[in-house]
Amino acid sequence: MKIEKRSVFGWPSSGAGHAAPKNGIAIHYDGSNQGLAKKSHSACRTYWARTRKFHMGPSRRWADVGYSFAVCPHGIVLEGRGLNKVQAAQPGGNATWYSVTFMSGPSESPTAAQINAFRELRAWLRGKGVKAALKPHSAFISTSCCGDILRRLISNGTLASTKPFEEELDMDAQDVFKAVWERDSIPAPPGGPSGPNWKGASFLTNTYRDMAKASEVKALRTEVSELKSELAEIKELLSAALPPKE
Repeated sequence: MKIEKRSVFGWPSSGAGHAAPKNGIAIHYDGSNQGLAKKSHSACRTYWARTRKFHMGPSRRWADVGYSFAVCPHGIVLEGRGLNKVQAAQPGGNATWYSVTFMSGPSESPTAAQINAFRELRAWLRGKGVKAALKPHSAFISTSCCGDILRRLISNGTLASTKPFEEELDMDAQDVFKAVWERDSIPAPPGGPSGPNWKGASFLTNTYRDMAKASEVKALRTEVSELKSELAEIKELLSAALPPKE
């Protein structure tokens, strides 16, 4: 896990009260799109420092940034309040749940690196006795946080997985069938997406077989073309050797 401690920002130890959050992790996001995935990591640091300043400023007057940790689009965990601290993130669960915020907004999907960073952080917290449960901020209080995208990743198990995450197409078998075999007219295995041959290996076998056939046909066409040229030359030679017709 790549983590940037508070010391990177020159922050002292958190002034938040002591707690022992063990129930799980509450998921948060920013209320507006940040576009950090398209910027360098320095923008993530600026965002995190600005968030802490806002939380500790006159409108909130909290003891520290509200969250335990944040995960940025570049796959780096940034320490907030850190371990064993009361949160200021989810009323009713501030002393019993850790809080992790994704540095993204309502219409921004987390990057693969961001999801992997969260999974690694979660595994690390699990090793410290934190339970497996994940909840959106909206499970504690009426709020739009953590947004539809992250709520879906919680409910479908994406954030809870322990396997390395790779970018995936948000498409089912029927979508793939329509997008590839129907749109691009690539010959599909018999039966379509519900057929017995709708498997990657079967498709590749059929595809390579068709490619081999196409290659054979191309070779035969080349041979026929060469034979035609040879026949034309023979015809010319014969015409020259034979006496002209009277």
